Amino acid sequence: MFQHFVLTRFNLRKKDWLETKSKTQVLTDEWMRNRLELFENYCFASVKAQTEQNFNWLVFFDVSTTPEFREIIDRLASELRAFIPIYADGMEEFLPAIQRELNARLTQPYLITSRLDNDDCLHQDYIKEVQAQFDQQSFLAIDFIDGFTLQVAPKVRFAKHAHVHNPFLSLIETSKEYKTIWCNERHGYWSEIKQVKIVRKKPMWMSVIHIENKINAFKGFGDVNLEQLQAFNICPRAWDYIETNIEPYKAWHTQGLYHQLRTGWKVNAKILRRKLFHGS
Repeated sequence: MFQHFVLTRFNLRKKDWLETKSKTQVLTDEWMRNRLELFENYCFASVKAQTEQNFNWLVFFDVSTTPEFREIIDRLASELRAFIPIYADGMEEFLPAIQRELNARLTQPYLITSRLDNDDCLHQDYIKEVQAQFDQQSFLAIDFIDGFTLQVAPKVRFAKHAHVHNPFLSLIETSKEYKTIWCNERHGYWSEIKQVKIVRKKPMWMSVIHIENKINAFKGFGDVNLEQLQAFNICPRAWDYIETNIEPYKAWHTQGLYHQLRTGWKVNAKILRRKLFHGS
Protein backbone atom coordinates (compact mmCIF):
# COMPACT_ATOMS: atom_id res chain seq x y z
CA MET A 1 0.00 0.00 0.00
CA PHE A 2 2.83 2.44 0.83
CA GLN A 3 6.60 2.77 0.77
CA HIS A 4 8.47 4.70 3.42
CA PHE A 5 11.73 6.56 2.77
CA VAL A 6 13.84 8.46 5.29
CA LEU A 7 15.75 11.26 3.53
CA THR A 8 19.04 12.63 4.87
CA ARG A 9 21.58 14.97 3.32
CA PHE A 10 25.19 14.74 4.44
CA ASN A 11 28.19 16.58 2.99
CA LEU A 12 26.58 18.18 -0.06
CA ARG A 13 28.46 21.28 -1.18
CA LYS A 14 26.58 24.56 -0.82
CA LYS A 15 27.86 28.01 -1.81
CA ASP A 16 26.82 29.83 1.37
CA TRP A 17 27.87 27.06 3.79
CA LEU A 18 31.53 27.72 4.58
CA GLU A 19 31.92 27.41 8.34
CA THR A 20 30.24 26.23 11.54
CA LYS A 21 28.82 28.52 14.22
CA SER A 22 32.20 28.14 15.98
CA LYS A 23 33.91 29.49 12.83
CA THR A 24 35.40 26.13 11.87
CA GLN A 25 35.62 25.35 8.15
CA VAL A 26 33.17 22.73 6.90
CA LEU A 27 33.54 19.91 4.38
CA THR A 28 37.26 19.49 5.11
CA ASP A 29 38.66 16.02 5.78
CA GLU A 30 38.73 16.77 9.51
CA TRP A 31 35.09 17.94 9.42
CA MET A 32 34.10 14.79 7.53
CA ARG A 33 35.87 12.46 9.98
CA ASN A 34 34.19 14.17 12.93
CA ARG A 35 30.78 14.18 11.26
CA LEU A 36 30.94 10.53 10.25
CA GLU A 37 31.88 9.58 13.82
CA LEU A 38 28.97 11.63 15.15
CA PHE A 39 26.68 10.09 12.53
CA GLU A 40 27.66 6.52 13.36
CA ASN A 41 27.50 7.00 17.13
CA TYR A 42 24.11 8.70 17.23
CA CYS A 43 22.04 8.96 14.04
CA PHE A 44 22.97 5.68 12.35
CA ALA A 45 22.72 3.73 15.61
CA SER A 46 19.22 5.05 16.27
CA VAL A 47 17.94 4.24 12.78
CA LYS A 48 19.51 0.78 12.81
CA ALA A 49 17.56 -0.04 16.00
CA GLN A 50 14.09 0.84 14.67
CA THR A 51 11.43 -1.61 15.81
CA GLU A 52 9.75 -1.34 12.39
CA GLN A 53 12.19 -2.15 9.58
CA ASN A 54 9.82 -1.60 6.63
CA PHE A 55 11.56 1.48 5.24
CA ASN A 56 14.53 2.62 3.18
CA TRP A 57 16.98 5.31 4.21
CA LEU A 58 18.41 7.39 1.38
CA VAL A 59 21.48 9.32 2.55
CA PHE A 60 22.87 11.84 0.07
CA PHE A 61 26.63 12.35 -0.03
CA ASP A 62 28.58 14.62 -2.33
CA VAL A 63 30.21 13.18 -5.45
CA SER A 64 33.50 14.65 -4.21
CA THR A 65 33.53 12.29 -1.20
CA THR A 66 36.99 10.69 -1.12
CA PRO A 67 37.74 6.94 -1.09
CA GLU A 68 38.70 7.14 2.60
CA PHE A 69 35.18 8.14 3.54
CA ARG A 70 33.42 6.05 0.89
CA GLU A 71 34.97 3.00 2.54
CA ILE A 72 33.33 3.93 5.86
CA ILE A 73 30.03 4.60 4.09
CA ASP A 74 30.19 1.21 2.36
CA ARG A 75 30.80 -0.48 5.72
CA LEU A 76 27.72 1.19 7.19
CA ALA A 77 25.67 0.08 4.19
CA SER A 78 26.79 -3.51 4.80
CA GLU A 79 25.57 -3.26 8.41
CA LEU A 80 22.07 -1.95 7.62
CA ARG A 81 20.08 -3.10 4.61
CA ALA A 82 17.86 -0.01 4.69
CA PHE A 83 20.85 2.36 4.46
CA ILE A 84 21.32 3.38 0.82
CA PRO A 85 24.09 5.91 0.07
CA ILE A 86 23.41 8.18 -2.91
CA TYR A 87 26.07 10.46 -4.44
CA ALA A 88 24.89 13.82 -5.77
CA ASP A 89 26.67 16.84 -7.23
CA GLY A 90 26.17 19.39 -4.45
CA MET A 91 22.98 20.82 -2.95
CA GLU A 92 21.72 21.92 -6.36
CA GLU A 93 21.43 18.24 -7.28
CA PHE A 94 19.80 17.18 -3.98
CA LEU A 95 16.12 17.54 -4.91
CA PRO A 96 16.56 16.17 -8.46
CA ALA A 97 18.45 13.22 -6.97
CA ILE A 98 15.59 12.51 -4.54
CA GLN A 99 13.13 12.47 -7.43
CA ARG A 100 15.36 10.27 -9.55
CA GLU A 101 15.92 7.73 -6.77
CA LEU A 102 12.26 7.58 -5.76
CA ASN A 103 11.11 7.22 -9.36
CA ALA A 104 13.38 4.20 -9.68
CA ARG A 105 11.99 2.57 -6.54
CA LEU A 106 8.30 3.46 -6.25
CA THR A 107 5.87 0.60 -6.83
CA GLN A 108 3.05 1.38 -4.36
CA PRO A 109 0.19 3.92 -4.60
CA TYR A 110 1.25 5.81 -1.45
CA LEU A 111 4.53 7.33 -0.33
CA ILE A 112 5.79 8.34 3.11
CA THR A 113 8.93 10.46 3.37
CA SER A 114 10.58 11.45 6.63
CA ARG A 115 13.21 14.09 7.15
CA LEU A 116 16.26 13.35 9.32
CA ASP A 117 19.40 15.42 9.79
CA ASN A 118 22.62 13.43 9.88
CA ASP A 119 23.51 14.50 13.43
CA ASP A 120 20.14 13.79 15.08
CA CYS A 121 18.43 10.68 16.47
CA LEU A 122 15.12 8.85 16.17
CA HIS A 123 13.28 7.09 18.98
CA GLN A 124 13.27 3.35 18.32
CA ASP A 125 9.51 3.48 17.60
CA TYR A 126 9.63 6.50 15.26
CA ILE A 127 9.10 4.58 12.02
CA LYS A 128 6.34 2.48 13.60
CA GLU A 129 4.54 5.54 14.97
CA VAL A 130 4.74 7.41 11.65
CA GLN A 131 3.32 4.44 9.77
CA ALA A 132 0.56 4.10 12.38
CA GLN A 133 -0.68 7.50 11.18
CA PHE A 134 -1.18 6.20 7.63
CA ASP A 135 -4.80 6.07 6.45
CA GLN A 136 -4.50 6.51 2.69
CA GLN A 137 -4.23 10.29 2.99
CA SER A 138 -3.58 12.13 -0.27
CA PHE A 139 -1.38 14.73 1.45
CA LEU A 140 -0.72 15.01 5.19
CA ALA A 141 2.37 15.98 7.17
CA ILE A 142 2.91 14.32 10.56
CA ASP A 143 4.52 16.50 13.22
CA PHE A 144 5.59 14.86 16.49
CA ILE A 145 6.31 18.07 18.38
CA ASP A 146 7.68 16.58 21.62
CA GLY A 147 11.18 15.19 21.85
CA PHE A 148 14.49 15.41 23.62
CA THR A 149 17.73 17.27 23.12
CA LEU A 150 21.22 16.05 23.92
CA GLN A 151 24.21 18.35 24.09
CA VAL A 152 27.49 16.45 23.74
CA ALA A 153 29.91 19.41 23.77
CA PRO A 154 31.21 21.61 25.30
CA LYS A 155 29.07 20.36 28.23
CA VAL A 156 26.93 17.23 28.32
CA ARG A 157 23.24 17.84 29.00
CA PHE A 158 20.11 15.77 28.32
CA ALA A 159 16.63 17.27 28.51
CA LYS A 160 13.15 17.59 27.05
CA HIS A 161 12.41 19.80 24.08
CA ALA A 162 9.39 20.66 21.95
CA HIS A 163 9.23 22.16 18.48
CA VAL A 164 6.29 22.76 16.15
CA HIS A 165 7.20 22.25 12.47
CA ASN A 166 10.49 20.61 13.43
CA PRO A 167 13.16 18.91 11.29
CA PHE A 168 11.70 15.44 11.98
CA LEU A 169 8.52 15.87 9.92
CA SER A 170 7.05 13.11 7.79
CA LEU A 171 4.75 13.45 4.78
CA ILE A 172 2.12 10.94 3.70
CA GLU A 173 0.94 11.41 0.09
CA THR A 174 -0.04 9.61 -3.07
CA SER A 175 2.82 8.40 -5.24
CA LYS A 176 1.34 10.13 -8.28
CA GLU A 177 2.91 13.60 -8.66
CA TYR A 178 4.48 13.34 -5.19
CA LYS A 179 6.32 16.24 -3.55
CA THR A 180 8.18 14.63 -0.55
CA ILE A 181 8.85 16.19 2.83
CA TRP A 182 11.62 18.25 1.21
CA CYS A 183 9.13 20.23 -0.92
CA ASN A 184 9.65 22.86 1.79
CA GLU A 185 13.40 22.99 2.36
CA ARG A 186 12.98 24.99 5.57
CA HIS A 187 10.83 22.94 7.95
CA GLY A 188 9.36 26.16 9.38
CA TYR A 189 7.54 26.75 6.08
CA TRP A 190 5.07 24.04 7.06
CA SER A 191 3.37 26.64 9.25
CA GLU A 192 1.73 27.90 6.04
CA ILE A 193 0.37 24.46 5.10
CA LYS A 194 -3.05 23.38 6.37
CA GLN A 195 -2.52 19.62 5.99
CA VAL A 196 -0.36 19.08 9.08
CA LYS A 197 -1.32 16.75 11.91
CA ILE A 198 0.24 17.67 15.25
CA VAL A 199 0.92 14.73 17.56
CA ARG A 200 1.65 15.43 21.23
CA LYS A 201 3.04 13.44 24.16
CA LYS A 202 4.99 11.03 21.99
CA PRO A 203 8.68 12.09 22.16
CA MET A 204 9.88 10.51 18.94
CA TRP A 205 13.10 12.42 18.26
CA MET A 206 16.26 13.82 19.78
CA SER A 207 18.29 16.74 18.48
CA VAL A 208 22.01 16.40 19.12
CA ILE A 209 23.84 19.64 19.88
CA HIS A 210 27.57 19.74 19.23
CA ILE A 211 30.29 22.28 18.49
CA GLU A 212 29.87 22.02 14.71
CA ASN A 213 26.13 22.77 14.62
CA LYS A 214 25.36 25.32 11.92
CA ILE A 215 22.34 26.86 13.66
CA ASN A 216 21.08 24.89 16.65
CA ALA A 217 21.80 25.66 20.29
CA PHE A 218 20.81 23.75 23.43
CA LYS A 219 17.31 24.77 24.50
CA GLY A 220 16.42 21.84 26.74
CA PHE A 221 14.40 21.85 29.93
CA GLY A 222 13.34 19.49 32.69
CA ASP A 223 15.10 17.04 35.00
CA VAL A 224 15.06 13.95 32.77
CA ASN A 225 16.13 10.47 33.87
CA LEU A 226 19.00 9.28 31.71
CA GLU A 227 17.18 5.96 31.24
CA GLN A 228 14.96 7.70 28.68
CA LEU A 229 18.01 8.00 26.44
CA GLN A 230 18.08 4.21 26.07
CA ALA A 231 15.17 4.29 23.59
CA PHE A 232 17.47 6.10 21.12
CA ASN A 233 20.02 3.25 21.11
CA ILE A 234 23.14 5.37 20.72
CA CYS A 235 26.33 3.32 20.40
CA PRO A 236 27.96 1.99 23.61
CA ARG A 237 30.98 4.29 23.51
CA ALA A 238 28.72 7.33 23.14
CA TRP A 239 26.54 6.09 26.01
CA ASP A 240 29.59 5.66 28.26
CA TYR A 241 30.75 9.19 27.41
CA ILE A 242 27.33 10.67 28.19
CA GLU A 243 26.90 8.71 31.41
CA THR A 244 30.36 9.73 32.64
CA ASN A 245 30.20 13.42 31.74
CA ILE A 246 26.55 14.45 32.05
CA GLU A 247 25.99 17.66 33.98
CA PRO A 248 23.29 17.40 36.69
CA TYR A 249 20.13 19.40 36.05
CA LYS A 250 20.61 21.43 39.24
CA ALA A 251 23.74 22.96 37.69
CA TRP A 252 21.70 24.63 34.94
CA HIS A 253 18.11 24.56 36.24
CA THR A 254 17.72 28.36 35.97
CA GLN A 255 18.58 28.21 32.28
CA GLY A 256 16.32 25.17 31.94
CA LEU A 257 13.38 27.04 33.47
CA TYR A 258 13.91 29.89 31.01
CA HIS A 259 13.94 27.42 28.10
CA GLN A 260 10.79 25.73 29.41
CA LEU A 261 8.86 28.99 29.63
CA ARG A 262 10.09 30.23 26.26
CA THR A 263 9.52 26.91 24.51
CA GLY A 264 6.06 26.51 26.02
CA TRP A 265 5.08 29.97 24.84
CA LYS A 266 6.37 29.37 21.30
CA VAL A 267 4.72 25.96 21.00
CA ASN A 268 1.35 27.17 22.26
CA ALA A 269 1.50 30.27 20.07
CA LYS A 270 2.18 28.21 16.95
CA ILE A 271 -0.57 25.72 17.77
CA LEU A 272 -3.02 28.58 18.38
CA ARG A 273 -2.01 30.18 15.09
CA ARG A 274 -2.68 26.90 13.29
CA LYS A 275 -6.14 26.69 14.86
CA LEU A 276 -6.95 30.28 13.91
CA PHE A 277 -5.69 30.13 10.33
CA HIS A 278 -6.07 26.46 9.42
CA GLY A 279 -8.62 25.14 11.91
CA SER A 280 -6.21 22.42 13.07
